[in-house]
Amino acid sequence: MIAVSGEIDLVTREFLEAEFRQAFDPRPNNVVVDLSDVDFCDTSGLSALVGLNTRCVADRIALRFLPSATIRRLLRRTGLSDLLPIG
Repeated sequence: MIAVSGEIDLVTREFLEAEFRQAFDPRPNNVVVDLSDVDFCDTSGLSALVGLNTRCVADRIALRFLPSATIRRLLRRTGLSDLLPIG
């Protein structure tokens, strides 16, 4: 479980991606990313989420995002709700 809060943007993306990398050592069977406390996400943040999804698909790791209402709306508006596994 990776819990994220606040904002995901150009400034925080690097920290988030470091957390993602750390979650893969050792390799998990599944990853849950709790975004329920995230109130803002820019395009660099979306890119980090898509990148995590790409890695999980390639490594056959089950992934699920638990988005806040704000993030759920953003994913719907960008069409990413059809790509990313949202719980």
